[in-house]
Amino acid sequence: MLHSCADDLGVHKLVISEFVTMKDFDLTRFDLNLLVVFDALWRERHVGRAANILHLSQSATSHALSRLRDAFDDQLYIRSPKGIEPTPVAVALAPQVNEILGAVREVATPRGPFDPAKVKAAFNVAATDFTIMAVVSPSLRVIQEQAPGVVLKMFPADQDTAIQKLDAGEFDIAIGSGSFTKFPARIRSESLFKERFIGIVRSGHPALIKRRGKFRMDLDEFLRYPHVLASPRGDVRGAVDDALELLGKKRIVAATCPNFLAVPFLVGASDSIAVIAERAALQMKAAAGIDLFELPIALPTWEVAAVYAAGRTQESALQWLCDVLKKAASGY
Repeated sequence: MLHSCADDLGVHKLVISEFVTMKDFDLTRFDLNLLVVFDALWRERHVGRAANILHLSQSATSHALSRLRDAFDDQLYIRSPKGIEPTPVAVALAPQVNEILGAVREVATPRGPFDPAKVKAAFNVAATDFTIMAVVSPSLRVIQEQAPGVVLKMFPADQDTAIQKLDAGEFDIAIGSGSFTKFPARIRSESLFKERFIGIVRSGHPALIKRRGKFRMDLDEFLRYPHVLASPRGDVRGAVDDALELLGKKRIVAATCPNFLAVPFLVGASDSIAVIAERAALQMKAAAGIDLFELPIALPTWEVAAVYAAGRTQESALQWLCDVLKKAASGY
């Protein structure tokens, strides 16, 4: 636990929040330990479990929650069938509390050059199949060489819950692309690379033509053959269809696949066409028996980024991991 030193550690950031109305808040009397309790309650959503990780009794934790409620003039956490749920004020405070505690941990960390070889920690990384292949895979050897004590625990990247899990500390980093990277200011985003779409067909496909040293395909041929669409939810429409609609054209989607990693193999075993991320296509070219071709239509590029809670920018180990991921992705 931490001693009372709120004034020196910038707790003033917390109390000026537009979401909070305080009753004669006295920084000189505020116990910083209460923020540690707040953080444990936010992460666990259960008073008993929070008490366990704080090494406190349940009654002591309940008493600390009562003091928090009095300090912030809000219930903060309300009973629910599964434990407790945060109020809107608690949701607004959570990233600020995380930032303050991160600064405290940084101050309390012994100074000296950061050495990844001394790190013994597990990082929870949320990633899609594509970002595991394009970002984590080329990073793994470096991570293992520099920090043998680090364990990467990878989880599916779900945009709908990523913010909540980053706020709660359940995820350390989330790696995603496109709209996945559009997060609020309390989430820090590190651009890794720009990606583009490429066409794929089986090697020796009759519609391929070679011009200026690259395989290409005429639009008529592109539309004549059936397409395989990577679609986790079974939708039969994607970015290609939007672009074709602007031209008054339509393709034939003959199959959808919930996992994009399987798409090159479906294409390699048929006369089908697919449009996927270029880095994925390059990595699976030999194994799937496919050729890549330039598309006969214009499609937008998109950004792939690593995101994490902004309050953790001072954590040396997390920043080291971000740097490794960024260097490996940019040097592809």
